[in-house]
Parts: sequence; structure tokens; C-alpha cells
Amino acid sequence: MKFLYRISNNSYNKPKLANATKEHCFLNFLHNVLTVSDSLEVLADNIDSELKAFLQTHLPNNGVLNEINVGSNGASFRKQVEMACELADDEIVMLHEDDYLYRPHSGDTPIKKLNQLVIAEGLQKADYVSLYDHPDKYIPRIEISKGNAPSVIPACIDHPLIIQDGVQWGNPNVNADGVENLGVFLTDHTHWKFTNSTTLTFATYVKTLKEDYPVWEKNCRDSHPHDFWAFSELVKGGRKIATPIPGLASNVELPWISPFFDWESL
Repeated sequence: MKFLYRISNNSYNKPKLANATKEHCFLNFLHNVLTVSDSLEVLADNIDSELKAFLQTHLPNNGVLNEINVGSNGASFRKQVEMACELADDEIVMLHEDDYLYRPHSGDTPIKKLNQLVIAEGLQKADYVSLYDHPDKYIPRIEISKGNAPSVIPACIDHPLIIQDGVQWGNPNVNADGVENLGVFLTDHTHWKFTNSTTLTFATYVKTLKEDYPVWEKNCRDSHPHDFWAFSELVKGGRKIATPIPGLASNVELPWISPFFDWESL
């Protein structure tokens, strides 16, 4: 499996788990996802000397550090996609961000990681796979006004979020009961659900990414990539996205933590 891991000193100014440093997330990924037979390329966007030294110290033998200076989340994601599209069609590639944590598994070894086995299983039935069970998939779409705005604004949800009379909030694909009706299936190691979108940390076959490149290019031209709209368009075109339930990974932004696991214990 090929991993393209984006990392930068810059981040959106959002509350995060106390243990969610760039360094800790990277080590967690190495310990709980990467195997010795994989290929890892770290795209380090405009990093400082301290983070560079850390990466050089902890980069595994099957890893390469590629320093870039593209200046925005959107630009580094586009670079990531372009690099992925240069790989062989039958390669599984995982595009990865620098703010995720993975659950460990007692049977893991340097040559076998359950999280990676699950990714491959999911791709037998879905076109895109993430191990993150995003809480926005359980938030119904509601009308809000200045008087009834939610106490926590979900800045990581790529939907209209300006607080003014009549604006909508929540996931447009979730009904009033908080249900996303897209199907559940089972593989050897986990239950899954099909879902309407995920974040920019996902796995797919290179052939799929090449075919879908026009959609990604159109929706990710800005400094902030519009992943929700890209995935929405792909789903409408027949693509399937799957995530395990419960999640085996989590984004570290509060309050958008994958449920039913103490991620700060890692």
C-alpha cells in the first residue's frame, strides 16, 4: 500500500484533543497503520526546523521526506492527488492528513496491521474508504436563526455555516431522526456503513482516483478544499464511500471525535 502523508506546522485554529500534536499523530500512524512492506512519502509543507528534525529522526526505512512549499491546504491536497495519479492503477493509495489517531490492536506486527487489513476489506465493496466515523453523519439538517444557533459551530463540516436567519445547519443527507439511510455491510474484521462523504484522509485505488480527477480538481481549486461537495458529486455519480462502525480512527478536532473510544488515552 502507498501512503502520501501531508504534514505542516500550520493548522486551522480549532480546539483539539490534548494529545493531538503533529508528532504524536505521526507516531500513532506509524505504529498502528504502516507495515514494513508499504511505501510512505511524507509531504512536508513549509515545515520548521524542529518538525523537520523530528520527521528525519522517526521516518522509517520505507519512508521518504519530500519538502514542499505550496502554502495552503488546498494546494497541498492537489499536490497529493497529482502524485497519487502517477502510481499504477491497481495500487491502493491512502491520502493522509496530519491530525488523525488510530486505535491499536493487540495482534499487530511489523508485517500486519489490522487497521490496514480493514482498509483493504472495505475497498472490496466501496470505492473510497476511511476508518473515521464522522459525527456529522448523525446530525440532521435544521433551519437556524440568530436566536437558536447551536452552541458549538461545526467548523469542520463543509456546509453553509454563517449564522443568519434562515441558514441551514447539519448534514443534508441525514433525516430528522439523525439517520443516514445508506446501508450496512460486514467484512471479516468489522461492520461498515456506506456514507455520503468523508474527510481528505481516505484510501482508494489509483485507478479510481484517476477516473475521478476532474471532480477533485473542480472542487479543490481554492486554498480550502471542498471535500464534502466533491464526495457528494462522486456519490451522485455512483461512487460508494464506506466507514467502519464504530470508527477505528478519529480526527482530533473537538467536538468531532469518532464515538465510543477514549482517544485521549492513546
